[in-house]
Amino acid sequence: MKRTASILTALLALVVLTGCDRFEPRGGKPLDPMPANVPTTPQYTTPDEVVAALERAGMPCKVLRRRTGALDCEAQISGTAVENQIQVLNPKEFSRDEVGDSIATWRNSGTTIVAAGNWFIRVLPNDVPVYSIKIAKAVGAIVLPPPYPLPDIPSTPAYRSTDALADALNKADSCADRERQPTGELLCGTRASENKACDASWANHRALLLVHDNAAARDDYIRLLLSNDHTPAAIVTAANWTIQFCDPAQARSTADTLGGVLINHSPTT
Repeated sequence: MKRTASILTALLALVVLTGCDRFEPRGGKPLDPMPANVPTTPQYTTPDEVVAALERAGMPCKVLRRRTGALDCEAQISGTAVENQIQVLNPKEFSRDEVGDSIATWRNSGTTIVAAGNWFIRVLPNDVPVYSIKIAKAVGAIVLPPPYPLPDIPSTPAYRSTDALADALNKADSCADRERQPTGELLCGTRASENKACDASWANHRALLLVHDNAAARDDYIRLLLSNDHTPAAIVTAANWTIQFCDPAQARSTADTLGGVLINHSPTT
């Protein structure tokens, strides 16, 4: 993607993504600590225990190959073969921050990671966040997107709920035919004309709204959107909320009206 090509080129020059047998500190540099929002549990001794957790969650994962402390397995999600590259770092040998530093190496190369406890997973295809999200939910982990740089985001206005945000959008433009999504977002129709850049999922609903628990959750959500090559959208955000638009011009207008900042997200094609 144009927005990340230069960043990823530089970062990929620093690291080669491989299934590592053992983590080694990088040239004596300070460790990148584990993100504070990564759960400390569950902890596992072997990657097979992660596979067993997927099985218990109704997501059987066929083992494809093994390495020391790691394995790759394949699960089916909505008819798609999804490969899970699982790495477990023994807490008797590695500190939490050493695990975090290993995760940071992957993330800094442009990879989305699922993490909890002393283990993490690279989910493939990696540019479709929904697969990482579903795997994380199944095994009690969180999704850590690549740390794409974000602009300064205004601390106001904040909204108590997605419905309150929808009411504000309705005053500024329109937010009709509201439809709650299973993941918490709210879809609604606006006054924008049809935009050929939009795929079928945006045909009748051209705004996707979400209120977040905190700024960190908001930023991770935005970064997940930026990692998704398949969503041609512009993002308007401030404080604790985000709105995705199909039409960049409408996004700019809404950003100006609601006091948010516009983050352009362009498809690769």
